[in-house]
Amino acid sequence: MQTTYFLFVAALALHFIATSSASIIVANNQNNTVDLNALLAFKAAIFDPLRIIPTNWSTSTSVCNWIGITCNARHHRVAAIDLSYMGIAGTIPPQLGNLSFLVGLNVAKNSFHGHLPTELSRLRRLKYIILEGNAFEGELPSWLGALTALRYLSFWDNGFSGSLSGRLSNFTNLETISLGFNFFTGNLSEELSALPKLKLLEIQYNQLAGPLPQALFNLSSLQIVAFTNNSLSGYLPARICDYLPQLQGLYLSWNYFEGEIPSGIGECSGLQNLSLSHQGRSQKFIFGGLKCIKNFFL
Repeated sequence: MQTTYFLFVAALALHFIATSSASIIVANNQNNTVDLNALLAFKAAIFDPLRIIPTNWSTSTSVCNWIGITCNARHHRVAAIDLSYMGIAGTIPPQLGNLSFLVGLNVAKNSFHGHLPTELSRLRRLKYIILEGNAFEGELPSWLGALTALRYLSFWDNGFSGSLSGRLSNFTNLETISLGFNFFTGNLSEELSALPKLKLLEIQYNQLAGPLPQALFNLSSLQIVAFTNNSLSGYLPARICDYLPQLQGLYLSWNYFEGEIPSGIGECSGLQNLSLSHQGRSQKFIFGGLKCIKNFFL
């Protein structure tokens, strides 16, 4: 009787393991198909004059072996896309939003263009997105705030435009923002206070105006602040080093700031680069206490 019961339990366990394994295999195959279809849609949206992508991205091999694709070890899902410096052109298709395990997207220094599809808002694991050196256009997408895991965002040197108001919130993990060499306009808003981990803020060569918001000086983790060549104005706080104790570089040349250089600027012990030259209005320069700075342009 006990032998019969044991055999029954063993058979039941084997059946459970077999059916569970089959379910996992089916699920993995389905997930791999999702990733495959997303990348095939991306392939169809790319023009590659050297035909590297059309030749290498073949359904006869696993997507994990494709050039520019990295899969995670556990799930064998697409975790990163790096097509930087490949001389390719095209657009970002909405199907890319189906890559639910994607952590990084890098298409820097190519000739991609068009708008970013809203479907990318589904990439909740995305930690870095690097689109610099392309021809993307449109406003900075409002849905970027849904990417709460994002740490590194670089849209440098594109054709983005419009106001940044309401576009830089909810990035609680973001450490780097690089938006230089675009066409952003308007004022910076107090929503910058929602970026508690920000270390680098670079929005050079745009058309921003108005004063620097007080929220900027509440970001105690900031190391680099760069707003060269905009139309920003107003005064810099006298105790800027108290607000930004980790400041290493401050780049504000070619704007309309006025008044004196903050008397306490020399108290920024880590400050190595200071650029305040070519302001549109007259100002007084105080040079004392700048011994720690390696490079300064006044």
